[in-house]
Order: sequence, then C-alpha cells, then structure tokens
Amino acid sequence: MTEVIKTQRLVLRRFRREDASRLVDLLNDLDVVRWVTSIPFPFRIEDPENFVTNLASQVYDAFAIEKDGDVIGTVSGGEELGYWIGQRYWGFGYATESARAITARHFAQSRNDLTASYHLGNTPSCAVLSKLGFTDTTRSQAVVRSTGETVTLQWMALSRADWEAAQ
Repeated sequence: MTEVIKTQRLVLRRFRREDASRLVDLLNDLDVVRWVTSIPFPFRIEDPENFVTNLASQVYDAFAIEKDGDVIGTVSGGEELGYWIGQRYWGFGYATESARAITARHFAQSRNDLTASYHLGNTPSCAVLSKLGFTDTTRSQAVVRSTGETVTLQWMALSRADWEAAQ
C-alpha cells in the first residue's frame, strides 16, 4: 500500500528497505530506546532490516515520519497508538503532530476506541497523549528490551466521542 499522510510539517509514509540505515542512526541512542519496550540496544544493521520488513508488512500499521525528506521517527496505529522520535527532533511537536494525524485516520476508519501507553516517568509522552484527549485506564508491568528493566506502563484510551468533542 502506498498510503501517505501529510501534516503541516511532516509526511507519514510506509517504510522502505532503504530506511534501514537511518533507523540504525536514530535507534542507537539509549535515551530513545529506553522508552520503547520492544527495541534492542545496541540496534544493529540486522535489526533494522527485520524491523523494516515487519513494519512494511502493514501488520503493525506503521509509518515512517519524514521531516524535509529525512526519517525522524515512527508512528503506528491499529488499535494501539505508538510512536518514537529521534532525540535530535525532540521538543518540536513532531510526536504530537504525527500522533494526531494517525488518531484522526483511526477514527475516520474505525468506531473502536484507540489505546496507547507510556512508561511512567516519560512526561513528554504523557503530554502528547493528554493533548490528544487520552485518559488513564490501567497500569501494567513490562520489561524493556534495551535495558532489561521492568517498568510500569500507564495505559490510556480515547473514544471516538471524546476525540470528536476535542476537535
């Protein structure tokens, strides 16, 4: 599928194999991957090839986030919103902008609630989800692949009605 979503500053597109080396650059940063449960560290060239193949399969409903032609992170939809942004792009609102676009897409295609989670202590991620209208639901434990630490995930949900009311 060649689905592309354009926002004010970003292009969200499906992953391509040539994105692998860029993912290595962005994900070999423990400050990034420590907030994502499933990504190993160090992130080796073998990892992004499998990662890109899986993301490109659309099973994960994942999009590369591009800024001025460069991949700067990932956002995914389905029934669970997920995202990460390369550290040098933090603080510019790109996570919120891309997550908002995927959330709008979700509710344009589905009547189901959208869920998301963040590691307790990840204040910026909590802020992104809160800006979109997500509210706390439950907590669970998870092991972070990059560090081996057990963390608490705060789960959040957003209903179509709450999304529409906030627009």
